[in-house]
Amino acid sequence: MKTHTHSWPAWPRYTPQTEERLLAALRSGRWTVSGAYTGERSFEESFARAFAEYLGAAHAVPTCNGSAALTVALEALDVGPGDEVLVPGITWVACASSVLRVGATPVLVDVDPDTLCMSVAAAEAALTPRAKVVMAVHLYGSAVDLDAMGVLTRRHGLALLEDCSHVHGATWDGRRLGSFGDAAAFSLQQTKLLTSGEGGVAVTSDPEIHSRLYRKRADGRRHRTGTPPGELELEELPGVQGYNYCMSEFNAAVALDGLGRLDEENDRRRASMRRLEELIKDIEGVYPLVRPASLTAEAAYQFCVRLRPEVFGHGAKHKVAALLSQQLGAHIEPIDSALNRNDLYQPLSSGWIRAGTDPRRARELDPARFELPVAEAAGENAVVLPHWMFLAPPERMELVAAALETARTRLGVV
Repeated sequence: MKTHTHSWPAWPRYTPQTEERLLAALRSGRWTVSGAYTGERSFEESFARAFAEYLGAAHAVPTCNGSAALTVALEALDVGPGDEVLVPGITWVACASSVLRVGATPVLVDVDPDTLCMSVAAAEAALTPRAKVVMAVHLYGSAVDLDAMGVLTRRHGLALLEDCSHVHGATWDGRRLGSFGDAAAFSLQQTKLLTSGEGGVAVTSDPEIHSRLYRKRADGRRHRTGTPPGELELEELPGVQGYNYCMSEFNAAVALDGLGRLDEENDRRRASMRRLEELIKDIEGVYPLVRPASLTAEAAYQFCVRLRPEVFGHGAKHKVAALLSQQLGAHIEPIDSALNRNDLYQPLSSGWIRAGTDPRRARELDPARFELPVAEAAGENAVVLPHWMFLAPPERMELVAAALETARTRLGVV
């Protein structure tokens, strides 16, 4: 039974300009990258250029979703069978499953206890001669220590792949996250800070990697210059096995519109997040993540509220999330469990493991082989608040703090 008497800002958002762009795409006669050139620049290309410029990167390649962006990024970095990719112990399952999709082995790495992003020390300890890429996933409004991780990857000759699906618009020492790695991937799924409903973007400043990204997501085809109207802007040539992972013109039109609002919306979110951080300082047993000093402007798809087990009891995330949802009238989620015990990460029950599979391969894909003590504890003792709540004025955060205090009173260990 709901006990709230208030509402929160709606998400996803749209404006009259969003509708105008969607209608323009509808009436253009071109609904996809593989549609005939009309003589006008496509929304997909316009969004790609605008997003790359926004990040300070040379190239952006829109995709049909964030998982596709990760997949083509891994293949563009020449990851395949026999290679290992370091993946943080807490993250969305697609980070690990995209590694499986290209035939490589995900190596689960424990997280930093303050940021819940991949620990640089744990990453170094997990390296083997087969390691090829570190997937640096920036989570919950915090970030991987890019300075230390950059040193590590350069020293060992590894590629750095940023996953920025939680942090559209965030900066590290004034530079946008997503512009540091050899490549980066973003999700634009409906709940993200920048959304096209479904969509993704792969980013790089390396021209060779860009060529592979573009062709990988377009069935091996590349962009064709000087295309006459009525013909395709894609040309066929050998050398790359690709897939149809392209973004539609409708999704690109929505993403382009949202990009223009992103900074203003992030500013509003930061003001409310700062207020909530002040308020929860006085609530026993709850605390936020640590933001590294170099994270000069954070962006949080989900705001993480951690729960001290000595106050709430171990594994209280489901009870706290349910109570907060009831109190606030917004769906509050428990944090994702560590990948070595996550219900959605089941490689041994997938098509990657078949009868007759080499037992050694089965063992290396078994998530239970990884010891992730920090991720396991953190993954049972936190809840995450959706970013659209923080589009509300800062004073509304008093409602959130009051709900957290109620949760402590009702559920806290006496």
